[in-house]
Amino acid sequence: MKGPTAAVIVLAILPSPARGDLILLRGAAPAIQGEITRVDDAGITVRRESRDSRLIPWDRVRRVAGDPPGPWEAAVGPWMSVAVELWRARSRVERNDTTLAEPLLERLFERYRGRSHETALVVAEGLLRCRLARFDHALAVIPALEVARLRRAGVRTDSYSMLPAVMDAERALCTALAPAWLATGLLASLEHDLAGYDGKGDEVVAALANLYRRAVRQTLGSAATGASEPAPDPGDHPGVALVKLLVDCTAGEADRRRTAREALKRLVPGLPEWAEAWARFHIGLSLVGEPGIGRRQRGMVSLIHLPARFARTLPYLAGLALGHAADALAEAGQFDAAATLRIQLQKDFPDHPIHAAGPLSQRLDRVMPKHIKPEEDE
Repeated sequence: MKGPTAAVIVLAILPSPARGDLILLRGAAPAIQGEITRVDDAGITVRRESRDSRLIPWDRVRRVAGDPPGPWEAAVGPWMSVAVELWRARSRVERNDTTLAEPLLERLFERYRGRSHETALVVAEGLLRCRLARFDHALAVIPALEVARLRRAGVRTDSYSMLPAVMDAERALCTALAPAWLATGLLASLEHDLAGYDGKGDEVVAALANLYRRAVRQTLGSAATGASEPAPDPGDHPGVALVKLLVDCTAGEADRRRTAREALKRLVPGLPEWAEAWARFHIGLSLVGEPGIGRRQRGMVSLIHLPARFARTLPYLAGLALGHAADALAEAGQFDAAATLRIQLQKDFPDHPIHAAGPLSQRLDRVMPKHIKPEEDE
C-alpha cells in the first residue's frame, strides 16, 4: 500500500529585525549592527547590544543602512567618497599596486596629517609604503614620522598586516629610511617641512624630525648656516640615540665625527640587520670624506658591505653606498676600479634614482661640505 505523500514544510523562523543601524563592511567581514553614536573623519563609532563601542575606520565601511533609516545616515553620506577612496588605496597597496594607490593617498594625507586615529594611520602608512616602493625617500620622511607618532600613541590597524613590516617599534624608525639622500631639489622642500613638523607633544618623534632635518642640511651643504632649533630631549631613546650618531658621522667637527664612528662600531654587533646597514653606511661615508689612505680604504670597505649583504632588503641604501664607493675610488685616482663599480651599480640597481642625480663626483662635496675641517692625516 502506497503511503500518503507528506508535504514537508520548512519554516525559517527569523527574529524580528532589531531597530538600529547596520554597517556593512568591506570584504568578508560580517556586518555590524548597533547604534551609531558618532560620525567624523576617523570613521563611524557604533554602540552594540553589549553596550561596548567600536570605531570602524572609513576604509572598512561599505555602506550604512537602517530599519527604519536612522538619523546618522545623512551624516555618513558626505564621508562615503572618502571611504571609497581609502578602501581603493589601501587594497591597492596590499596587492603591491602602489603606483595607482599613491595619488589617492597623497590627497588623503593632506586631510589626515596630524590626526590621531586608525584612519590616519592607514593613510600615513599607505603613503609611506608607496613612496618607499619608488625610492622617493625624501618624500617618505614626513609619512614615516606620522606612522611613528601614531604607533607610539597606541593607534593600531590590521591594514597592511600581511605585508612586511616597515617600522621598528622599539626605535620608532622606518627600517628602510636611513637619514641618507641624494642632494636634489626635493631636499630643500623636506627641510622646510621638517622645520615646521608638529610631533603633537611626542618628544621622541620631535627629536627624530630635528635630527632628520640636520641630516638634510648636511646633505645640502648648509650645516654651518642658519640657526638650528633646540632639539627636544627624549632621554635615552634607542632610535634617537642611533640617528644622532649617524648624523654626527658627517658633522662639521672632526672630534664629533670620530666619536660617532667609534660609538657606532661598538654598537654594530648588537644591532638588527637594517640598523647595522645604516651604521656601516654612515661610518663608510664619514671615512671616505677624511684624508688618509687608510681611512678612505676602511670607508670603502664599510660602504661595500651594503651592496654585498643588503642589496635585496635595503636596495636604496645599497645603491647609494655603491655610488659613494665608486666616487671615492675616482677621487683617489682609481678610475678603472671606479668604472667597475659604476657598471655594477647600473646592473644591480637599474631603477635607482642615483642615475638621474647628476655626476657622482658632485655628491661627496655635498654630503661632506667644503666648510668641514677634516681630521689630520694618518
